[in-house]
Amino acid sequence: MTYLQAALASGGIFLVFSAFSLWYLRREYRRRGKLGWFGSLIHVLVYAAHGMFCGVLLFGPQGIAVLSPLAWIGIPLMVLGVGITIYAMDLFRTFSRWVGNRTPGLQTGGLYRYSRNPQFVGYGLLILGCVLAWWNAWAWLGMLSYCILVYGVARVEEEHLTRVYGETYREYCARVPRFLGKVQK
Repeated sequence: MTYLQAALASGGIFLVFSAFSLWYLRREYRRRGKLGWFGSLIHVLVYAAHGMFCGVLLFGPQGIAVLSPLAWIGIPLMVLGVGITIYAMDLFRTFSRWVGNRTPGLQTGGLYRYSRNPQFVGYGLLILGCVLAWWNAWAWLGMLSYCILVYGVARVEEEHLTRVYGETYREYCARVPRFLGKVQK
């Protein structure tokens, strides 16, 4: 399989799966008010599909590439991104809470004081770090596709959280940026 064939195949899988997952997550939140086991699985697998797509874009079918001169920036970004993601997910304490089931209420403390989606920011830093560490112009497609995916997922989750928490969530949204930005007092 050539690099182009691998990129097109993994990109196609990711695109189709992303569209399906956004549709399914919105449907689950609207019908059940939470994700069931299948919705939770879909939520996790869409990021796995994105990881496959990014891996193909970064390394191609030949495997791991040589580190770029920007690795000194990329590797610390990867470590920071993993740390932020794990810490943000740990605030929910269990996997079922992380994927939207049995939440202990609206999370507004810790990293959630600065971003409504710190786990997405953390994973985005991980991807950016990979792109910089193993410089490959095609890998920027992986970064762009991630930005589009998390924007869509964040919108679906915001719609659900507005239904669940109402004015409290709207006030939180007015104070705290969706991803990055200035926190309002």
